Amino acid sequence: MDSKWIIRIALAVIANGVLIAVAALIFDKFAMTFGGWILATAVMSIFTIGLKGLATRLASQYASQATWVGGLVLVFLALFLTDALFDEVYLEGGLTWILSTLIIWAGTVLYDRVDDKLADEVGKALGR
Repeated sequence: MDSKWIIRIALAVIANGVLIAVAALIFDKFAMTFGGWILATAVMSIFTIGLKGLATRLASQYASQATWVGGLVLVFLALFLTDALFDEVYLEGGLTWILSTLIIWAGTVLYDRVDDKLADEVGKALGR
């Protein structure tokens, strides 16, 4: 695997972990253990990294609004699966679900706008 892709994956995992932690810190009804945070970060990363290629292909075929809706759905599904499958993560209340999804989604949109440049800069700093 190309070192640039390793850097991209590492940065995406870090970004997802930070976004999940921020949402959990903001909302009292979003609780998790450290292990739950690791699991939620892993699930979110698998969803966002694994499906980014599909979303990119769809974006070239459909309006960008459709890909934004798809991104919201992906974030919600990742949170739902994490909450449903792991006792270490707990979300309660419609407002917590909606706002947590929006915060994490907005962060992923922001990250997506800078990830290429950020990966290049990290690669340069590491001498790659």
